[in-house]
Amino acid sequence: MPLKITAPTRIDLSGGTLDIFPLYIFEEGGLTVNMAINLPTTVEISPRNDKKIKVYSKDLKKEIAADNIDLLETNGSLDLIARAIHFFKPETGLEITTESSVPHGSGLAASSSLLVALMYGLCRVCGKEADPHKFIDWCANIEARSLGIPTGKQDYYSAYFGGISAIHFTDHGITHENSLNTKLFLNKISECVVLSFTGISHFSGTNNWNMMKSYIDGNQVTRDCMRRIKATSSKMWEAIKKESLTDIASALKEEWSNRQCLAEGVTNEKVDSIIFAAEKANALASKICGAGGGGCLVTVCRPEDKANVEKSIAGAGAQILPFYLSHSGVTIKES
Repeated sequence: MPLKITAPTRIDLSGGTLDIFPLYIFEEGGLTVNMAINLPTTVEISPRNDKKIKVYSKDLKKEIAADNIDLLETNGSLDLIARAIHFFKPETGLEITTESSVPHGSGLAASSSLLVALMYGLCRVCGKEADPHKFIDWCANIEARSLGIPTGKQDYYSAYFGGISAIHFTDHGITHENSLNTKLFLNKISECVVLSFTGISHFSGTNNWNMMKSYIDGNQVTRDCMRRIKATSSKMWEAIKKESLTDIASALKEEWSNRQCLAEGVTNEKVDSIIFAAEKANALASKICGAGGGGCLVTVCRPEDKANVEKSIAGAGAQILPFYLSHSGVTIKES
């Protein structure tokens, strides 16, 4: 039976990079806060009557195929997907189609969303079960192997659970907590947040590796900045629990200030110009999603200022991406 699986992407609010092992161990724990959004990745899986594997990415317009799984090559344009298929070693052939609803290099964790959707579907096809944390470990291991560098784990939690998440990283392990905010406040979040694409793609893996290397090399500026990011993330989570838009904006602004000190290349002239345009329209705070360097920008404003903020951001050359908070994580249905 054909399956259709969807998983949300995310806006990271605070604490990014501290979700990468072993940085949170060095810092005696970390906290990352993010929110799932309804700009999903969709994966369709159809079993075949033979052993052939066919994969097509609609948004990338790329495909791979093999007569059987043993002949399915990795290290190609759809390496992440190929590695996930090899992980499960399905006994039957498959036709897989994927599609992302966000721009390439958006900083919204589209690759992690894709992997969660794909792995979730392959679990169903292959009759495997795993608790969420074990499942997320599978995803993180496969993506790290595909990228060839360490990866964080926050993105898989938002894709799996949805909602607003706090992911706590400790010596004892990782725990996940969904916010218990009122529906009124959760709806208000979408009315107070503007998401825009700067037009510049980024590669978070490289940026995160530079930050991590700087920390391990003993760069005191980077280490001090990481500690401030940890403290700011606690402020963000408290602001969300208090349902205070002012405090959320303050923490977001603080997060962006901290992140710019973490490594070179986090911001650039184009990003700065868009943020300046948002501020002129009375926005409260802005930051780049993901590790920086490009991708999407998240901006917090008052509901009454949102239209003007969007107009100003678009005028500065960014593309507005309408969204709302996704209460649901990964879902699967027979099509």
